[in-house]
Amino acid sequence: MVNSMTGQGRAVAPIKPEGLRLTVEVHSLNHRYLEVSVKLPDQLAGYEEKIKQVIKENLNRGSVSVTVHLEESNGKRLVLAQEVLDDFLHLLKELRKRVPVSEEITPELLFRIPGLIKEESRDVETARLWKYTKRLVDRAIKDLVRMRRAEGRNLEKDLRGRLKVINSNLSAVKRRIPGRIKKKRAKLLELLEEMKIEPDRNRLLQEVLYFSERFDIHEECVRLENHIKLFRETLRAKESNGRRLNFITQEMMKETNTIGSKANDTAITHFVIAMKEEVEKIREQVQNVE
Repeated sequence: MVNSMTGQGRAVAPIKPEGLRLTVEVHSLNHRYLEVSVKLPDQLAGYEEKIKQVIKENLNRGSVSVTVHLEESNGKRLVLAQEVLDDFLHLLKELRKRVPVSEEITPELLFRIPGLIKEESRDVETARLWKYTKRLVDRAIKDLVRMRRAEGRNLEKDLRGRLKVINSNLSAVKRRIPGRIKKKRAKLLELLEEMKIEPDRNRLLQEVLYFSERFDIHEECVRLENHIKLFRETLRAKESNGRRLNFITQEMMKETNTIGSKANDTAITHFVIAMKEEVEKIREQVQNVE
């Protein structure tokens, strides 16, 4: 199984009767380890570690950010500041005792009084707010996990396709191995004939043996086949294991490079280039596997 490390989840719920709306958003990106950051309203500041623990129980790798928003669903409620109104009326009464004031008290006049109308936030008990938040965090994480698994399936399909291309080119390389020795022997004989030198059978045999030992790529091909097999087994495992896939990819690149350096054959070199391109693309892809 392959899980991607990128994805997002979101959950929203109203809090009644306070008229609040609670939103939890979870985003994740690729990272070597599990790194969690949490942004909470001040009222929930003491619950950061509990949210981090929930993340750790559900995810193994990735840079994960959790944001909790608490807002008024219908805007803040406007209320009358009774103490401000009482002070104003008292001052107006005192003013009328000293100065004749004929102006009536109208709504327009009252609205011009600073601080008479104020916004009142709707508070909710912290324990009750956490109960809502925990429920939404669980839902948002499930949403995130679903997205990571869906993207993981696409990643796995791509990786399997690239392994198939590598395996096809590796088979072509193996088919070229036996002919390389014969080709080298024929080339040596051709060179000796051009130089009109009678070939020394023992010396010729030594040269061919030296070539076959120095440029033998059979072991590298076998190891690369084993790495491809191990990569596929890891893809079939029950748990996503990006670290292991990354290590196997490094070993695949090492064996491919060795085959290329020992190829001494134009056709094999072309096959190796094709394999290296696919291994490099696999290396880029597994960086995003959990």
